[in-house]
Amino acid sequence: MATSIFTSGEIQEITDVLASRDRRVLIQRQILHTYPEAVLLDVKLNIPGPIKNNIFLHQLFKTGEQRLISRLPSSTRVIQEDNLPSGNEAFLICNQLVRQLKKSAVAFEENDALGRLFDIDVLTLNQQRAYSRQDLNLPPRKCFVCARPAKECARSRRHDLPELQRVISQIYQNEFAGLEVKNHE
Repeated sequence: MATSIFTSGEIQEITDVLASRDRRVLIQRQILHTYPEAVLLDVKLNIPGPIKNNIFLHQLFKTGEQRLISRLPSSTRVIQEDNLPSGNEAFLICNQLVRQLKKSAVAFEENDALGRLFDIDVLTLNQQRAYSRQDLNLPPRKCFVCARPAKECARSRRHDLPELQRVISQIYQNEFAGLEVKNHE
């Protein structure tokens, strides 16, 4: 049985999550106005529950971020990275076609063990919303617990928080086998 990686970290309330979302939108707009011809990739983790960041989640994020970047064109640049109590996030720009970048993001999310925990929005200045899987005629994202559509599981709360955290802790243990999980905060 995996040791939980959720024993440390600053508890986030809904107001913290909403403030983080508002901040994210402002950063996206600033970057897209600064680089109007580029495609923006907003990279973050999908972490359920009140603990959104700690040393373990940061390690998962940084490792996954590097794997994602290795799949992207060499012209990809990291514009900003944030390691906040509300979560880790990276803003990357690239001058590749938006469809190709979304395909690369989806491939990472589906095929990398850590990618299953990531949420990668692909945006351009003239879009009204993030480019979606549906725009590519791809099936919806699968739940990382049971492989049903993720939105369906989230909406119905099919999996309780302890189960979700057990699965994420197990992903961490599988990825970083041999590293002892200790409370570092």
